[in-house]
Amino acid sequence: MKFAVFLLIGVLFGSCFNDGNCIITATNYMHIQFKKETTKTDSALDLTTIYISGADSILAVNAATKEILLPLDIHHPTTLFILQRSNAAKSGLVSDTLLVGYTAQSKVITKECGAFTYYRDLKILYANRKDIKAFSTSLLTDPTLYVAGSVNYQAYAVNYQIFY
Repeated sequence: MKFAVFLLIGVLFGSCFNDGNCIITATNYMHIQFKKETTKTDSALDLTTIYISGADSILAVNAATKEILLPLDIHHPTTLFILQRSNAAKSGLVSDTLLVGYTAQSKVITKECGAFTYYRDLKILYANRKDIKAFSTSLLTDPTLYVAGSVNYQAYAVNYQIFY
């Protein structure tokens, strides 16, 4: 009888912790950092516009940035990015092309949370720049580093560094 009481108490307390952990680490944003080729330090790049295949519009940036998050086209296994930037030495705009491929994998976390799509096996299929360093082939984010109202780049795994 004593054993049944302890079993009942154990079942009651154990059932309180059966809810699923719905922390989502999946993202469809590729994190790119820009670096100086000679010193390997952060370099602000004067981006003007970004064309993303599969997007309905062109992103107008018009700002100097050291890193950027670029969304993948979730409806296709590849995404083409054309980054236009100011180039004072050439007195105009220069375009850099980057074609990336990836694999989508859906995982069911729990019945309550549902399924989430993870993008992995990220690889550069074409780039007109050869000085690109790869870091992470998965698109992941750390939801505990979320900052309301602004982009927290540290929450996203760095995928590539492009050297200029």
